[in-house]
Amino acid sequence: MMPELTTSFEEPAIREDILHRMRDMARRGTNVRELVRFVQGKLGVNEAVYLPVLGYLTRAFGLHLREVLPVREWIGSDYDDEINAALIPAIERNRPYWLPLIPQDPAVPK
Repeated sequence: MMPELTTSFEEPAIREDILHRMRDMARRGTNVRELVRFVQGKLGVNEAVYLPVLGYLTRAFGLHLREVLPVREWIGSDYDDEINAALIPAIERNRPYWLPLIPQDPAVPK
């Protein structure tokens, strides 16, 4: 007898603290590798895991999935210049979307 398959998938909740920190990192000029490692570290996943990273990149910066998909081919490589050239301009283009979403700390300049 075959085990019963479930027909639903519950997506893990997106953590706002991770989104806020990613936005702050981008505001300070971080690169894609640092963003990816940060998300992977916070979620406790290994370096080969990319699906949650894609979700966090889309949510943090208002990007489309097609814009972040190159990350899946890049993970595990050392082609940082290429992935930065692909994603950093998209992140910066959407700065008016995500910058106001960073919690304001009066002691920290923008």
